Amino acid sequence: MADPAFARSALNRRQFLGAATALLGLPLLAGTTLTACASDSDTDAVTWFEPEVRRSNGGTLSTQLRVAESDVALGGSRIRAVTYEGTYPGPTLDVRPGDRIEVALINDIDEPTNLHTHGWHVSPKQPSDDVLLAIEPGDTFDYAYDLPADHSAGTFWYHSHQHTLSDTQVFGGLFGALVVRGELDDLPGVADRPERLLMISQTQIIDGEMVPGDKSSNDLQQTLINGTYQPTTDIAPGEIQRWRIINASSLFLRLQLDGHRMNMLAVDGDALTSVTSHDIIEVIPGGRADVLIEGANTGTYQLRSLSWEEFGPYYSSMVPAPMPLMNLVSRGDTQQPASLPTTLLPFDDLRAATIDRRREFVFEELEPRGTGDMGHFMYYINGTTFDHHVVNETMILGDTEEWHFVNRTYEPHPVHIHVNDFQVVAINDEPVDQQHYRDTAMLPPFGSLTIRHRFEDFTGQFVMHCHILFHEDHGMMQLLEVVERPA
Repeated sequence: MADPAFARSALNRRQFLGAATALLGLPLLAGTTLTACASDSDTDAVTWFEPEVRRSNGGTLSTQLRVAESDVALGGSRIRAVTYEGTYPGPTLDVRPGDRIEVALINDIDEPTNLHTHGWHVSPKQPSDDVLLAIEPGDTFDYAYDLPADHSAGTFWYHSHQHTLSDTQVFGGLFGALVVRGELDDLPGVADRPERLLMISQTQIIDGEMVPGDKSSNDLQQTLINGTYQPTTDIAPGEIQRWRIINASSLFLRLQLDGHRMNMLAVDGDALTSVTSHDIIEVIPGGRADVLIEGANTGTYQLRSLSWEEFGPYYSSMVPAPMPLMNLVSRGDTQQPASLPTTLLPFDDLRAATIDRRREFVFEELEPRGTGDMGHFMYYINGTTFDHHVVNETMILGDTEEWHFVNRTYEPHPVHIHVNDFQVVAINDEPVDQQHYRDTAMLPPFGSLTIRHRFEDFTGQFVMHCHILFHEDHGMMQLLEVVERPA
C-alpha cells in the first residue's frame, strides 16, 4: 500500500477480558435495530437518525452542551448512557469560518469532564480548546472559539478529552459532529448536494446495560452509525449525495459501498486538490472523510467495513470478517447525470519548504497477557508517559518542522495532533504524495511515519497522542507548546 491509513485495531487492549466477557454477554442479533435518539423518544425502530443541527447565525453560535446520564433507545430497550443534551451522538454544530462559537458545558455527571474540538485550528488557551481543563461535577464552563476567517471547510467532531477518562466517556456517548461550511461547499459540483452524516461508533450491551469502554471486548461490540445498528437510508438512481463520515470508534475502518465508487473531497476536514475515486476508503480512529456518492441502479446496497487480514499477521485481528454497517436503497425516478467536480482547492505543499527543526518520537507499550489489572497496561512516547505538568517539546510560532514517528509495537497507532494540521510526506521512510493536510495519521506497526507542519496563528499548550483513547489514557500522549520567537 503506497498511502495507508492502515493498521490493526486496539483489540489487544481488551483481549484479556474476552473469555470472561463471553460468559456474560453475546453480541446483539444481526436483525436487531439499534437506535439512539433523543432521551424523550419512544423505543420504536428508527430507520435513519441524524442528531439535531444547531447552526450559527450572523457570525455567532451560542449554545449549551449538558453532560448527563440519559435513557436512550437501543435495540428495543432503554439504555443508560452519558450524553450531550440527551442524544447519542450529541447535537451537530454547523458553523462558518470567522464565526464565534460559544458553548456552555454543563457537567451533571459525577466525574470531571471537558471538551475538545477535534481538528479545529483554534487557540489552545482558555476559554478555547484547552484540554488540560477539568470541569468538575456540578460546574459549568463557558467555552468560546474564534474560527479564523480562512479556516478550512469540512467535517470535524467534538468529544470529551478528560485524561484517564476519555476512553470511557467517549465510548459512553460523549461525542458529536462539527461542520464548517466555506469555500469547499461553494464549488460547482459540491454546492447544494444533499448530505448524510455518518458518525461511526461502537457499543456493547450486557443485561440491558452499556458496558464501560475500558471493560468492553471488541469481539462483542456492535458498530453503530449515528447510534443506529445497520440503519437504512436512500438515494435516487443518478442522485449525488455528500456523505460526511466520522470515525468516533477505535476501529480502523476500510469502507466499501457495494456497487458504488466513493469520490473523496476531503480528509480530516481538509480539502484535496482534486477529487479521487475509490472502491475502498480507510478511515482511522478519530479520522474523517467527505465523499460524493452517485446513486446506482434501483436496488439495495450495503456499506461494509472490510477485513484487514490480507495485509498480514499484524492486521488479521482488526476486522476478522467484513461487517455490514448500513443499507443504501436506490429507488425512485432516475435523476439526470450530473458532473462530479474535478479540481478542488490548492494547498501549501510543505515538501519543498525549508525545515527549521526535525524531531523524532518513539512509540512503545507494555501490554501484559493474562491479567485484568488496567494499571499494568502502559503506553509510552520517547520512554515517558503523559504528565500535564511537563512540556515535552517547545516549538516557535511560524516555524516549519519535520517529525519522524517510530513504532516499536506490533499494533498501529493513529497519531493525532491538536490545533495544527500536518502533511504526511513519508510512510516507512518511503515518500508519499498526499496533497492535503490532516490531523490524524496512521503509524504502522514496527514502521514509521514522517510529517511536516507549520505552527501558525496560535501560541499555547496542546497535546499530541494516540487516538486509541485507551492508549492515551494510559500514557501515550505528550504536552507541546508553541511560543513566540525570542527577540
